[in-house]
Amino acid sequence: METRRVEKLRKLFMEEIAKLVLYELDDPNLKKAIVTRVEVTPDLKNAKVYFTTFQEGEEKEVQKSLEKAKGLIRKMLLKKLKLKYIPDMVFIFDKDLKYLEQVWRNLQK
Repeated sequence: METRRVEKLRKLFMEEIAKLVLYELDDPNLKKAIVTRVEVTPDLKNAKVYFTTFQEGEEKEVQKSLEKAKGLIRKMLLKKLKLKYIPDMVFIFDKDLKYLEQVWRNLQK
C-alpha cells in the first residue's frame, strides 16, 4: 500500500516531468511525449515513468530522447522540488493506454 508521502511525490513527479518534457526541454521529440503515470518505489529510489505519444510509430524515438534527457530531468527536478534525492527513472511506453484507445475507437464504429 502506498503511503501518503509516496502518493504525493508520485503525483508531483508526474506533473513536473510532464511540464519539463513539454515546455522546458529543447528536444523536439520530447514534445511528442505525454506522461501518463508515474510509479515510485516505497523507498523513493526508483520510478517508472509511463508515456504515450500523439502519433503511432514514434514510441522508440521518443523513448530514446527521454532516456537521453534523464540526467537533465533529474537535475531540474532536484532544483525545482528542493528534495534531497530524485529517484532513478526508467521511461516505459504505456501500452495499456494505447490498447484502451484502440478499444474505444472500435466501440465508436
